[in-house]
Formats: sequence, structure tokens, C-alpha cells
Amino acid sequence: MLKTILSHIDIYTDTVQTIKLPLDEYRLKIFESFVLGRRLKQDPRSYNYTDYEVTTSKHFSFFHDYIRDFFFLETNISLVFQNQFGNIYKPMEQSLSRSQVNPEDLINSPDYTYVYGVDVAPDSCELVIEYDDNTRKNKTWYIPLATNKFIIFPSVQRYFISQNKSANMNVFLTTNARSIKR
Repeated sequence: MLKTILSHIDIYTDTVQTIKLPLDEYRLKIFESFVLGRRLKQDPRSYNYTDYEVTTSKHFSFFHDYIRDFFFLETNISLVFQNQFGNIYKPMEQSLSRSQVNPEDLINSPDYTYVYGVDVAPDSCELVIEYDDNTRKNKTWYIPLATNKFIIFPSVQRYFISQNKSANMNVFLTTNARSIKR
């Protein structure tokens, strides 16, 4: 019997273990953009309204190198950094459901997205990935979020960060990347 797989969705989850990341620096950069109102989009109706600019620096390159190496060892696919942004969710806030691809410009859209918990209160929220499995539509997969945990998934998947059930602000870094198969 011949088995052919036409599609599948891979999700990779882990914590950064072998290096110590400057989480205070990440949190500071994201909060700086938050306080100064450096949003990616100023239109409150935009999906990007709660996304804040995060300038690339050597501190972030450690993280991106770690993810690139991790992903290559797991998949034999190289990731090429495209962009990043920060999010801060106050108590009772959650993100909008969205994907990271631009349907009008698929060629320049990212292939993979990774969400990293910079400062997340324990048991306060989840990353929810929406998907269809060909026979059942509108399915969801829940992944608990935590400080120092990352989740990598295809950028075409719709996702959101669930409601922050803690009394603290949760801080996330989201990165988009293109893939190169070797």
C-alpha cells in the first residue's frame, strides 16, 4: 500500500535552554515601544494595532540564532529572519485571531512564525491555533504559554493569544521568517 501525505501542520514547542537570554532587555525594548505608542499600525481596526515596533539589536540576534539552529536540527530547514514585533496584554486582554501572511503578496509573506514568552505569568494564557483537518472545520489547538517558551508554526495558520487571566501584564515577542529547504 502506498501512503501519500498531501498536507500536515507542524508545530514546534520548546524552551530556550542552552543559553541565557537577556529577558530584561527584551521586556524593556517592548515596553519602551508600548509606552511611546510605536505601533506597527495606528488604525485601531487593524490586526496590527496591538503590535509594537521592536528594533533589531545584537541582544535579539542571540535569540534568532538559537531558533534558527533549533529549527534546522529538527527539520533541515533554514529560517531567514524577516521581522519582529512585541505585544503586551494587560489583565483580561487577548489578541485578535489572525495569520501572518498577506494574501495579496504571498511571495513576500513569511513561511513560519514564532511566538516567544518574554514575561508571562504562570498559567495565565495560551496560544490558540485554528485549523481544519479536511473533515472537520474550525478546530483549535491550545498550547500553554510561559516565560522563555517558544512556539513555531506555519505563518498561514490563524492564531491568537487567549485572555490574560493574571493580574500582571504578559509580554511576547513574535517573529516572522522565510524558509529555505536544504
